[in-house]
This record gives sequence, C-alpha cells and structure tokens, in this order.
Amino acid sequence: MSLPRFSFAALAGAALFALTTSVAAADPPWSPPTPLPGVGNGPAVASARGHVAALTTANRTQPPGTASQLVRLNPAGGAVLSSTGVDLGAASIATYATDAIAVAGSSIGPSGTIDDQSRVRAGTTSAAGGTPALRTLSGTQSQNVTALVGNTRGDVALSTRGLRSRLVFLRRKGTSTFSRVLTINVSSTARDVTVALSPDGQLLVVWEDRHEVLARRRGAHGTWGAVHTLGPGIQSNLQAAMDQTGRMLVAWKSQRVNEGESSAAAVVSYITAASGHGFGTRRTIETVGTTRAGRFVGAPGVRLSVTTRDQALLAWTGFDGAHFVVRAAPLSQGHVGARQQLSPGGVDAVLGDVATANDGRAVVLWRSNVAGADPVTGTQPHLFGNVRAAAATGFGGPEAIGGDARVVLNPPTAVIDPQTRRPMAVFTDFAATQPLVAVRPPAVP
Repeated sequence: MSLPRFSFAALAGAALFALTTSVAAADPPWSPPTPLPGVGNGPAVASARGHVAALTTANRTQPPGTASQLVRLNPAGGAVLSSTGVDLGAASIATYATDAIAVAGSSIGPSGTIDDQSRVRAGTTSAAGGTPALRTLSGTQSQNVTALVGNTRGDVALSTRGLRSRLVFLRRKGTSTFSRVLTINVSSTARDVTVALSPDGQLLVVWEDRHEVLARRRGAHGTWGAVHTLGPGIQSNLQAAMDQTGRMLVAWKSQRVNEGESSAAAVVSYITAASGHGFGTRRTIETVGTTRAGRFVGAPGVRLSVTTRDQALLAWTGFDGAHFVVRAAPLSQGHVGARQQLSPGGVDAVLGDVATANDGRAVVLWRSNVAGADPVTGTQPHLFGNVRAAAATGFGGPEAIGGDARVVLNPPTAVIDPQTRRPMAVFTDFAATQPLVAVRPPAVP
C-alpha cells in the first residue's frame, strides 16, 4: 500500500527546517510513546468493557501482507496485546453493544491499492480478540466508507461515497448482515456524507450536495422522515451525533479549496433539533478569514462528540486574527456554552481529534506549528492535548505528547477507555514512519 501523500510545503517544512517555536519542552503526564505495528495511525475505539482497538495502515509488501492492521492495546500503558491483518484500505472502526467491534473499508484491487474495482467490505468481531469475517456489500463498486458508527443496543450503521450516489447501510441488533436502507442520488458537486445512531436505533444521515448541507432521520421503527436543508456548505467536513434524548446535533466546517489554495473563509456551523422537533436556526460558530495558499483549514476542522445523556462537546480550528487556534465549547441540551481556547496565543495550531467518556471526561488533541493545513515555515508540527475531568467545566492547559523529537504531520486519533478513564493518543511520527500510542492517567477535578 502506498504511503500517505503530503503537500510539498508539508514535506519541506518537516525535512528542511529546524524547530523554532515550541509550546512546551516536556510531556508528562503522558507516557513515552509505544510503537505500534504498521506505517501510519488510523482510527481507534474503546468498548464499554474497556477493550481498546486501533487500526493502523500497513505496507502490503511486508508481513502480514495486508493494507491495515487491527491492533488490540492495553489501556494501562498502550502495550500491544495482539495484531491482526485486515486487508482493507481507508478502513474505519466502531464499537457496538458492550464488547464488539465493526470494521469496514475498501477492498484492495489487482493494482495492490484501492482502484475502480474496489468494493466496500465490512465485518465484526469481539473487541477482545478474533479476526473480522469481511463480507462485500452489494452495489459498492467504486464507493468508499465515510463513516462507521455503533450504539450500545447493538446496531451498526455506515455510509459510503461514490461518484453520483451516497449509500447508507444498517446492521440491526440481532442480525449478522448489513442491509442497504438508503440510496441518495447526488450531483457532481456533492461531497461528504456521514451518519449517527441514537441509543434506541434512530439513524441520522447528513450529506452535502449542490452547496447545501442536508439531513434525513430514520426512526427507530424504520420510517424515514423528510429531507431537511441545514445550511450552506462547500467541500464540507461533516459531523453528526444523536444523544440519549434523541436530539440531533450537526456541525460542519465549510471552505472552497482549489489545489491547496482558498479565496474564501472557512466557516464552522452548528445546528440542532430536539427529539420530535425540526431543526432550529443554523449558528455560525466561527469564520476563519485568512485565505493564503496552504492556509486553508485542513481536515478535520471540526469535531462533535456526545458525552453524558444530553451533553456534548464541540471543538474546531479557529483564528484569532494572527494565528490559527484550537477552541472548544460544551453543548448542553443543544445550547452552545462558553468557548475556551485550548492552544496558547502566539502559536499556530489546528484541531486533531476529540474523545469523550460517558461521565463528561474529554480530551482534545491538536498539532502546533500548523497554519491551517501546512507547517509554518521554519518549524515542525508537534502533538499536544488538553484534558477535561468528569466534574470540570473547562479543560486544563496544553500538555505535550511525544516531545519535540516527534514530527506529527497527519491528524492524530483520540480515545478514552471507559473503564480506567485513561485518555490515549494514537499518532504517527513522520520521520520514523511509525504509528505510536501514548497514555495519560485519568484527569481528576
């Protein structure tokens, strides 16, 4: 499998320039990073019983000869418990029920990579062990997985993106197969699509087409509602969630980018609908107005995650007038609370990932020395995190992860073990082409 492609500016910033800007020199209380098998980090999850699993990208010319590896981790320190080859590209992972995981991605074509013959394959297994038995989903040639989610009841949903269609598949509790429940025909301007599940099996689908963000809900009994237009969107990064009350929450970052340049501001939007009600008015969370080459807001741009019964967390990349910054705000019954800047002033920083626990704990990961998409000239990107305790109203200060020796060009992955309450950061050291994991003790009030 080929390595991830980086922009010329990103490679030059990492290879040719020495670090000149640093947020912190040491990285306690995070553990020293533990190497993982593979060549790059992917998504990670933790089951309700505390089993942590991550997907890493792999080199198919090396053992086990697969495009990805499913790695089980010890949440106490990040040690690798087992590693299983999974021959999928652009793979996603999700937990469901109490201790099961689902994996989905694109099959590898005769070329040895994802190609026009690739199809979406999905499988499930126990989070504690086993190899997922992958099955090809019908009608998915030239489609790729954009989202994979599960709930504690045992449902799993996934969305796929093709040239002129978006597909939604659902694996209901007690069944063993994914069934297609929705086909969305789209125009040539369509972009992202994502899905969310409520605890009782309601399904929310959000997609962008014709420069609008659209949504549709499927009830717990399988009835689809009307399509709702949520607001404008161009090349959007979409986030969707449903809390335990059935409230729908949607956030997105929108910005037109052409060959690494943007002549338009990035706009972070948020909208919500209580159970049984329509969506309210879209709220502009922030407009990021800088528009120089390489200075667009790179993915993910925005993250949305449910915490407790009717609480959630919103995090995004913003701009303070001189530097890109990372901000977060709590969501309570759909209402946006006080925003907090997590990255320090005077340093360019971009959002990496968010993880939350069901008692309100949260971790936000971000990378320093990145001006929207590419590294700041003369610097190298490093990884940091801010942690919020269960009873806290805000996050603690920035904590370095991995130290200045680790150059992190790609977005990291965050996860919190629900049993030990330990935050974990999975990321890739660019210089070593090595995925790593670091673990932090639980945050206390």
